[in-house]
Formats: sequence, C-alpha cells, structure tokens
Amino acid sequence: MSDPRPLDRAATELCGIAVAAVDPDQLDLPTPCSEWSLGELIAHLVAENRGFAAASFALPGSVGRRVWQPGPPDETALKNYPESADEVIRAFAAADLLDRSIEVREFGVFPGRAAVAMHFLDNLAHAWDVARSIGLPDPIPADLAEAALPIAAQIPADRPAGGAFAAIVPTNSNPTDRFLGLLGRNPQWSAR
Repeated sequence: MSDPRPLDRAATELCGIAVAAVDPDQLDLPTPCSEWSLGELIAHLVAENRGFAAASFALPGSVGRRVWQPGPPDETALKNYPESADEVIRAFAAADLLDRSIEVREFGVFPGRAAVAMHFLDNLAHAWDVARSIGLPDPIPADLAEAALPIAAQIPADRPAGGAFAAIVPTNSNPTDRFLGLLGRNPQWSAR
C-alpha cells in the first residue's frame, strides 16, 4: 500500500460519525468486542488515537505505555473522541511519517506506513462495532472494506484467547463481512 493515510482518514471519519450518534445513556451497552462495553470501546478509541499521535512524533521506546491507557468509559470519552481523532489525523499528515519508525503499544516498532494501516483497520472495525452496538446499519463502504482485506489477512490466524483479535469467523460474503470475519467479528452480531 503506497499511502494508507487517505484510507485511515476515511475510517476515522466513519468512526467519528458512529461515536457522535452515541447517547451518554448508551455507554453500558454491549459491543462486538466481548470484553468491552460501549463506553470502554470509546475510551479505547480515544487512547489509541492519542497513542498513535504521540508515537508518531517520538523515537521508539520514548513513549510510555501510559499514553495508550484508556481513560474512564464515561461521557468524558465521548467528549474527547473528536479532539483525539483530529490529533491523530494531524500527526499522520507529517510529510516524512510513512518512513519513520513508530512504536505501537506492545506490538512493536513498525514503519510509519504499517502503523497508519494498523490504525486504519482499528478504526474501520470499531466504526462498525459502535454502529452495531447502538443499532445502526453497517457503516463500512465496500471500497474501504476491499482496501482493508489484504491488510487484515496479514494478521496471524493463531490468536490467543483474550488477545487483540478473536478467532477468525469464516464468511463467504461481501467484502465487509469478509473483513469483519478476518478480525474475529461475526457480521450478524447484534446488541439485541
């Protein structure tokens, strides 16, 4: 992938639209991420945006784990999401970003291009997670799902329980369903 930033920007905007549709009284709803409530998922999104932004400007090893830690899963996370999304988009806009080395949490050090692709996958999947949690239809357009498929296919299939991704869910359907299945999501999931 030559430059994943336009894809990441589109996925981050989709995620922002889904988060903006969340009412504070919905933060306790379940999500397709079985370990997280909706509030916890949104707090994760804020932390990931801020972590990727901070890591984009730092030397590997100089950004502590603390920046990646989610805050409380409450209305503060809802309020902080738009600013955190703007922050990561601005950080990713740096001209030399794609060739920098970026440390991504406990996953290791990656070329900037790969770090942006990771953020793209995370935001695209979580846009769907948030939308489905509050009963909205699938927000992922086919072109973004198609672009995400080869990246998602690189995630190792051998996944420990409780890890970042659940076991692959086999699907033979449209690009969005295949993308979701590769990330361990059942495309038929519903909060109801």
